[in-house]
Amino acid sequence: MHELKARLQRGEINLLDVRQPDEWHAGHVNGANYITGAELPDRLEEMPRDRPLAVTCGSGYRSSVAASLLSHHDHPDVVNVTGGMTAWNNAGYPLQQ
Repeated sequence: MHELKARLQRGEINLLDVRQPDEWHAGHVNGANYITGAELPDRLEEMPRDRPLAVTCGSGYRSSVAASLLSHHDHPDVVNVTGGMTAWNNAGYPLQQ
């Protein structure tokens, strides 16, 4: 989580949040892209390709499925955020609402 935060601050990585709307509105990482996991298959072309892409959800399960989908559709350099937003919150990092 610390590496993700540092890379986000340096502009080295994009972040995709695939949680449900109520989870997103409760708090998300500033600057994250937002597409629910259910919407992602129809919106793959919206994902930026200029940098590596980290995918997050609540705990890491949904984001692992989304990261696999993106990788399968030739998105370069996709990583799953282990622990998801739970780990971000536990680290005490800020959220935007």
